[in-house]
Amino acid sequence: MTISIPVATPRFWWRAPASQLRAWVSSDPDVDDGGRSRWDDRDQQRWILIAEVVADVGDALANGGWETDDENDLYGFVNIDRDSSSLTATELKIISSWFRHAEAVRVDPWFDSLTNGRHRLWATLPHFAERQVPICSDALSYANPSDAEVLSATWPSLYVTDLEQLAALEWFDDTDPLNRAFVSSVRTAATGVFPPKL
Repeated sequence: MTISIPVATPRFWWRAPASQLRAWVSSDPDVDDGGRSRWDDRDQQRWILIAEVVADVGDALANGGWETDDENDLYGFVNIDRDSSSLTATELKIISSWFRHAEAVRVDPWFDSLTNGRHRLWATLPHFAERQVPICSDALSYANPSDAEVLSATWPSLYVTDLEQLAALEWFDDTDPLNRAFVSSVRTAATGVFPPKL
């Protein structure tokens, strides 16, 4: 049996080891937010299973393993070999949210702070072991006609700067196939062309 996971803008993702991502969530977000739990059932979730499926989706993205739908120009669909009944409805919802456009775990390698996903990363990072953690680019979400119009004609220069910052990161693995695709998308944006999302 398989689980189908919709993934927003599948060409705009990158990944890194959990140990590298820990810098973005070095402390419990619930404690940071005043000691009040955002989700009362947080500790009831099987975060190890959630991390396994999220890593599986990242592997599929790295292999170009998503299907497209002619009626959907934002999402690719990744099929994971796992029985959906092995996960609770809440666990499936958390996994789906990881890859949903409005809720994706999102940051770019050169940024100092996360755009979204502190709680999910905090809960899952201990469980990825040696596997890679997929993260959605924030910068590439603006590489589209409507945002470029707001940013003005100089919008490609933003991506030139992003490339420079990315090149300065010694830890970023540009040999990883998902990361190569991500870099290629940033390079395309830097030339003034909108990179394909699917």
